[in-house]
Amino acid sequence: MLKQVLFNYYLRIKHKNANIDRAATICRSTKLGKGVTITGNCIICGSEIGEYSRVYYSSLSGVSLGSYSYIGYDSKVSFLKTGNFCSIGSQFLAGLGEHPINQISSSPVFYSTKMQCGFTFTDRNYFEENSRIIIKNDVWIGARVFLRDGVTIGNGAVVAAGSVVIKDVPDYAIVGGAPARIIKYRFEPGQIETLLKLQWWNWSQEALRDAQELFREGDVSKLEAWATTKGLAGEF
Repeated sequence: MLKQVLFNYYLRIKHKNANIDRAATICRSTKLGKGVTITGNCIICGSEIGEYSRVYYSSLSGVSLGSYSYIGYDSKVSFLKTGNFCSIGSQFLAGLGEHPINQISSSPVFYSTKMQCGFTFTDRNYFEENSRIIIKNDVWIGARVFLRDGVTIGNGAVVAAGSVVIKDVPDYAIVGGAPARIIKYRFEPGQIETLLKLQWWNWSQEALRDAQELFREGDVSKLEAWATTKGLAGEF
C-alpha cells in the first residue's frame, strides 16, 4: 500500500502538467504531454500521450496518441500511432495481434515464444504477430470498432460504430460494416486535396482559435482563403 502511494506521488511529480486519477497505473516508460487527463483504472505502458488529450478507463501499450485526442471507456489498444484531433469511441480494440491461417495450426505454441497460454514448443518466433496500426489526423472512430493489425486510417476518415476494419481506409472516407466498406466521402475530391494541403491539424492554438467559426461553417473554400491571408496555406 505504501509503495503504491509513493509511486503515485512520484507520478504526479514526473507528470506535473497532467491530471492522473489515483486508480490509474502509469509505467515509467510512458510520456504525458501538457494538459493530459488519465481517468479511472487506466493501465498505460510504453506510450506517449500528446497535449490536451484524454484516456478514459482503458488499457494502452505501445501507443502514441496525438494532441487534442481521446480514447473512450473500456478500450484495449496496442501498437497504435494516431495523429492529432482524433475522437475514438468506447470499447475500441486495436493491436490485438494476428494468427497464421496457412499453417497446420493457428495456435501460438507452434510459432511464438510469448507463452500466451503458458507454454510453447518453439525457441524462436516464426510469425509476425503484431504490426503497427496508423490512424492519421482528425479521425472519428465510433464505439465498438475493431482494427486489424497493420491497417492505416486516412486523414479525416469516419469509422461507423461496430465496424471491423481489415484494410486501409482512404482520406475523408466514411466506412462501416463487418468487414468495413466505403459508404461515401465527406467532401468532393478537390476539397479533400485542399484540406490535405492545408494540414490544419498542425496549426498553432492561436490560428485554430481564430479560425474556429470557419470550421463550424464547413466551407472548405472559405477556410482556404482565410489560411492564404494568414500565410498558412503552404504551397498549392
